Amino acid sequence: MNAAPARIGRSLSSSLVRINLLCACLLGLAISVVQVGLDYYRAREQPEEDMQALFSLVREPVTAVVFSLDPRTAGDLLSGMLKQPALASARILLPEGRVFAEHSRELREQGGRRLNDLLFGATRHYAWPLQADLPGAGQREELGTLQVEVDTYRYGHDFLDRAWVTLLSSLFYALAISAILLLVFYLRVTRPLRSLILSIARVDIDAPEDTRLREPAGHADSEIGVLVRSTNQHLQALGDNLRQVREAEGRLQFHSEQLESTVAERTRELSRSVQQLQAAQRQLIESEKLAALGGLVAGVAHEVNTPLGIAVTASSVLSEALADLRTQFQAQTLTSESFQALLELAQDSNAMLASNIARAAKLISDFKQTAVDQVSEARCEFEVQQALDALIASLHPETRKVPVTVELDCESGLHMRSLPGVLTQVVANLIINSVRHAFADTPEARITLRIRSQGEGVELDYRDNGCGVPAALHERIFEPFFTTRRGMGGTGLGLNIVYNLVTRKLQGRLEFHSEEGAGVHFLLWLPRRLESAEPA
Repeated sequence: MNAAPARIGRSLSSSLVRINLLCACLLGLAISVVQVGLDYYRAREQPEEDMQALFSLVREPVTAVVFSLDPRTAGDLLSGMLKQPALASARILLPEGRVFAEHSRELREQGGRRLNDLLFGATRHYAWPLQADLPGAGQREELGTLQVEVDTYRYGHDFLDRAWVTLLSSLFYALAISAILLLVFYLRVTRPLRSLILSIARVDIDAPEDTRLREPAGHADSEIGVLVRSTNQHLQALGDNLRQVREAEGRLQFHSEQLESTVAERTRELSRSVQQLQAAQRQLIESEKLAALGGLVAGVAHEVNTPLGIAVTASSVLSEALADLRTQFQAQTLTSESFQALLELAQDSNAMLASNIARAAKLISDFKQTAVDQVSEARCEFEVQQALDALIASLHPETRKVPVTVELDCESGLHMRSLPGVLTQVVANLIINSVRHAFADTPEARITLRIRSQGEGVELDYRDNGCGVPAALHERIFEPFFTTRRGMGGTGLGLNIVYNLVTRKLQGRLEFHSEEGAGVHFLLWLPRRLESAEPA
């Protein structure tokens, strides 16, 4: 079976022609621009040189005519100066500004006049003083001024003619060289390559070992000759491999029939193992959740103990102050100063008692809400900021150990219909993970939690300024039981639980970014309304 002839979709020669022509045009244009630019500079300076030469010729005759006050001769002299093609007018002014002699002609209105005026200006004016030496006085007398007006058209017209010739000759030269190079390339490269491609297209793919490519004449030592010899060697190797493949196919067919029964049995065993692993995973997640809740209970108990102790002390002080007040009142030794001091002491103790009891009540209320949320997985409507404020307050026993500042920036009035317990568990695991792993060498530890609505969902942006995660560990960060603190309290389930809860329970997306020494960044997108149950 022969292969279908290869169709060249984009010819190398045509591509090379286009590129070569473009490069030739650009090169010719660049050379022309440089040459025309230099010529333009010389053309702009040419009127100045011509007028200086003209003045050097007519200075003495003009000075003599003005000195002799001969207007007729002066007019003839100016008329003779206008035989210079570029002059448009010439006149002689006396020192008081009066015109002594003048001669002019109209500017030429010919093709290219507008372009000439744009490049060189329509006219140029020159003026030279006329002076005469006073005999015996050693001084020079001002006789007047010779003024001429130059029409730049002659210079501009000559310049434009030269510019066109330069441009066309440069382009023709570049194109001629390109054509010669393209012809050489076609004869030495394109034609042999086309022949080689057609030979390859005629190879029988079922029996490649029976076909050999013909080496183009004159290319025995070139890259094309090396390519032909290498291709022939590969064709032979393909033939050998095909024979081995056909033999292996027979053996594979035999083994595949035996393998099917083995695979079916192993699949059943794997299914049972997967079910057992899923059950174990659920138990581990519940154990982790209860362990975290137990930690919160211990922490809150320790936290509540401080305001309750202060409240007990304030109550004792208040009781002693009331006992002193009663004793002094019964003994009729109570003075106004003593009464005022005891009253102030009672008021201070009562205020301290009230504030610390309120603080303890607030801690217990926040913990109660967090505990209920984490245990319950009922879908309900809740305010995001209220739920997270309660969570952060209940985590204070953990965050104060570092210490770390937790900053919550939540969009005001943001509500979700979702699983508040799962959401608070996700945020709690992220915070505890940062507390345990991130801030060993961070002087001012900080966690920033930013929540904003985004379309039909909510974007939760979590960052810390801790030590970050090395790039080599990014792909393993969500693996079960992966931890960098094995034997120091790390189970390796925190972030795996976070990933599973976000993607399965909350049906959201989770992105992780980090650089070593620059903290971690978790970006969560959660649907604002969770209408369906966890996907299977």
